[in-house]
Amino acid sequence: ETTTADLSLSYTASDYVSFGEGIKYNCSRVSGELMIFVDVYVGISLCGLVGNGVIMWFLVFHMKQNPFTIYILNLTAADFSLLLLFFLLLLGVYCLTAFCLYIFLPFYQGFAFVVEFLCHFFELIRLGLLTAISVEHCISVL
Repeated sequence: ETTTADLSLSYTASDYVSFGEGIKYNCSRVSGELMIFVDVYVGISLCGLVGNGVIMWFLVFHMKQNPFTIYILNLTAADFSLLLLFFLLLLGVYCLTAFCLYIFLPFYQGFAFVVEFLCHFFELIRLGLLTAISVEHCISVL
């Protein structure tokens, strides 16, 4: 009679393997579409940062201060902050994938969580300022 079950434990490994040690990150897995996506959005973010910087510089140094310009200045500052955070987030993705810096992945996940919270915060500020500008304009028309 032949037995099909091998009850010995000779097939198990005697080494200690810690969690995450067996994970191998393959840098060649980074798709070209992801890199094109990151490159396009980094370019858009840089253009937005330059444009908002020029508007802030113009509003602060070359225009007479009135309530409307203060609203626009605050809106521009919130937009600049949002674009800067988005740029930093995309730059982190680019560095992690392009240079295979996967040892910083836990740090980046915490950073992405904080940036996501701040992006929502600045987006709400922008919406509130747009609402205030609209209400002020409607009141001035009436």
